[in-house]
Amino acid sequence: MATDVMTAANGRWKEILEALAGLHAEQLSNRHQPCPACGGRDRYRFDDRDGSGSWFCNQCGGKDHLGGGGTGMDLLMRVRRWSFRQACEEVERYLGLEPAGTERHRPQPMSTGNGSGGKLPGPPATPAATGLPGHSSRPWRQPEQPPADAPPPALEQGAIAQWCYRDAAGNPLFWIQRLCLGGKGRKAFLHRVWLDGGWHRPSRRDPFSCEWPAPRPLYGLPGLAQRPEAQVLVVEGEGTADAAALLFPDHVVISWANGTNAIGKADWQPLAPLGLAGRSVTLWPDADAPGRKAMARLAALLREQGCRVQLVDPPAELPQGWDLADAEWSPAEAAEHLQQWLQPLPAAEAAAVEASNADEQESASAEPPAGGGAPFQCLGYDGEASYYRSGRTGQVLRLARSAHTATHLIALAPLAHWETLYPSRTGVNWSAVASDLYERSIAAGLFTPDRIRGRGAWWDDGRPLLHLGDRLVTPEGEHLITSPFRSRYVYQRMPRLDGPGDVEPLSVQEAAVIVSIANRFHWDVPASGTLLVGWVVLSPICGSLRWRPHVWLTGGAGSGKSAILDRYITPLLGDFALLVSGSTTEAALRQSICSDAVPVVFDEAESNERPDQQRMQGILSLARVASSESGASLLKGSPSGEVSRYRVRSMFLLSSIATALKQGADRSRFAQLTLRNPAELPKADRELHWASLDRDLDRHISSELGRRLIARTVGLIPMIRQAEGVFTRAAARHFDSQRLGDQYGTLMAGAWSLLSDVVPTQDEAEQCIACHDWESYSQSTELSDEQRCIQTILQHPLRVECPDRTVTRTIGELVELAAHQAHDLEISAELAGQALARQGLRLEPPHLLVSNTAEPVAQILRETAWAHGWAVVLLRLAGAQRRGPVRFCGAGMVTRAVAIPLAVL
Repeated sequence: MATDVMTAANGRWKEILEALAGLHAEQLSNRHQPCPACGGRDRYRFDDRDGSGSWFCNQCGGKDHLGGGGTGMDLLMRVRRWSFRQACEEVERYLGLEPAGTERHRPQPMSTGNGSGGKLPGPPATPAATGLPGHSSRPWRQPEQPPADAPPPALEQGAIAQWCYRDAAGNPLFWIQRLCLGGKGRKAFLHRVWLDGGWHRPSRRDPFSCEWPAPRPLYGLPGLAQRPEAQVLVVEGEGTADAAALLFPDHVVISWANGTNAIGKADWQPLAPLGLAGRSVTLWPDADAPGRKAMARLAALLREQGCRVQLVDPPAELPQGWDLADAEWSPAEAAEHLQQWLQPLPAAEAAAVEASNADEQESASAEPPAGGGAPFQCLGYDGEASYYRSGRTGQVLRLARSAHTATHLIALAPLAHWETLYPSRTGVNWSAVASDLYERSIAAGLFTPDRIRGRGAWWDDGRPLLHLGDRLVTPEGEHLITSPFRSRYVYQRMPRLDGPGDVEPLSVQEAAVIVSIANRFHWDVPASGTLLVGWVVLSPICGSLRWRPHVWLTGGAGSGKSAILDRYITPLLGDFALLVSGSTTEAALRQSICSDAVPVVFDEAESNERPDQQRMQGILSLARVASSESGASLLKGSPSGEVSRYRVRSMFLLSSIATALKQGADRSRFAQLTLRNPAELPKADRELHWASLDRDLDRHISSELGRRLIARTVGLIPMIRQAEGVFTRAAARHFDSQRLGDQYGTLMAGAWSLLSDVVPTQDEAEQCIACHDWESYSQSTELSDEQRCIQTILQHPLRVECPDRTVTRTIGELVELAAHQAHDLEISAELAGQALARQGLRLEPPHLLVSNTAEPVAQILRETAWAHGWAVVLLRLAGAQRRGPVRFCGAGMVTRAVAIPLAVL
């Protein structure tokens, strides 16, 4: 028969494969393209040499499926998963080679709603048909559809249980009875089908066979249709499925007929209906070698259908053959064991539905991360690197193009994963792995590392979210970090934070003690207590804020800085805070924060020596970047040419004797909280005050109170964000500065959240701000950079050689003398003008000209932010103009200059 079929099919394989394998014309062309049997990108071509239907695939072709060619019959068998005999029968039938007078019947089981067949036909004209492929040589009878009210069949001798297989609508199709043979635990299965008005008991003496034809429906099939969103659990055997359904009520539990060797005869199509993404499937084998082997085969089959697959690996210490029917667990214990024993497996390439990672995409419904199926998720690419999220670790891995090697890829997925999908004669075809991963990265699109989020509180497209390292807390409940979670952001697994847990949030009355104690410290400005409370409340949720204000705590020895840090701030922040001190550098801070949104508490932030000053300016630069929620990233290069991106979203609290705030941009981002000199109070009053405060700190401020405070704050994130807007507008009007409105309005919103659970009105916000004295905070930041720059120049002292002696005057005094606005017995107006010219300054009433490039001016400004660009800054002064070229007599130079009106000096 085979020889006749091959001869007849020669030259007609394109036609045959289109009709029987469902291949389209493009797949039957001689060009490199994805393989219809194993996927890929360009591993397959169809050349049809001499009409034999020949084809080639460097992945699954050849006799051993390790790469090579094959005939049209081979391709048909692999695409349809038919045996050689069944493929020959189908080709024979298609070509019309059946002998006259013979009526062969193709299996047409009752429709299961899964694409496995049509409606069950009426009784055949003849009671039996000749043997079907895959059956014995006896003729085969088509089973009939049992009545809906048909009682179950009686248990035959030796049968210990029976289970009904149904179609997707729940109608009965046939029963499977399990037999125990020979008293040695050997199992057999008996098909009870409806024939001639009753449940037929098959026997070897029957002149026909009547088993339900393959592909057979799954046990538990109705549940797949009734619960399309539920996860699926596949187990071995119907009895195990019934037991597992009680342990995992949130899953649809299914099995298949006839044991581990019959996986290929079951219809798995309902798990991935045509045109739809595959279901999320967990495979739980029995604790024995045959079970593990069967589930591994099933995993490969389901991956090809696009299912997201996970495999449970029962511990080796379990008894041989143990299954879920032997488990004496509660549903909660079963869920815990499932998480402990779960081992992820990869989803099929062709059906992997990755979330679009392009920044311009507005959709917030990203594909759930790895952990719900594949051992990793391809996030996309950025430049010369690709990004993956490991389903086992929950962390994001960046691999450069040159790093897609065996050493790095086995960290992404187990070696067995690559050996299964990319086998070669020497182990794994790593070039094919790299090629396919490149293609998957390109398909996923551009990925920006800014989408990676670490621990802390976040605002995730309209909802608050708390990332505690190994779990996410949302208004809907807790989610394990490795479980599927729909978001356009990638929440990376990090070291665990305890977080607030299940404690009761603080009430308004209970929170009053936090405000009271903060105000009892001896502040130079009474409003400092309120601002400190605002910072303590907001810092654990800093990632969810639009503006992140910082504070700098200053005070002399014995003023109480250590008490505030160690006994007030640290207990209230708990493990959310990053505590550092001393000579910590900007690089160490940046790398420690990474993608977290956590508060930074920096003690001993002194800047006495020049190296300390430079180090603190780097840290202030980091804090400056962290203030606003903009799309800007901090970029750092490396000797290898790779660029690292950082998005710092922390709130900083620095503590020292004096601040290192030099630039206006830093002064407007830090609220300076100064403690009074303890010597200002009489000793007896001071000791009484500290004794009372010390007692209340011990009594009230604790880590438990801190957890309850954080629980309250996290629950009020939506309210706090609205209050932030209200207070910011009120503060901006009060200070006549949007920057100061952002800074102090946000801190006031944090303090408000301890006094109320509702959003303040505009009047309430304005009253809260008006009841405090803000003069010192306004004065500390009211001078602009350009005003402070010209003042630095004017306040610089110069030695002037007079006829009798040398005297010292400031540049500002010399300008007044040269402009005849002041009189000095030692220095004439002409002498003052000459001294100014030597510094790159020239008086042309009503303007003072400042050289753009004079070295003396650069020396005056050498340790400021304006040392190399003072001309640009000075042009911001009211009425300032560009001039040039200008000759500066005495300095011997001609340069361009900035003309500043004397009236603004």
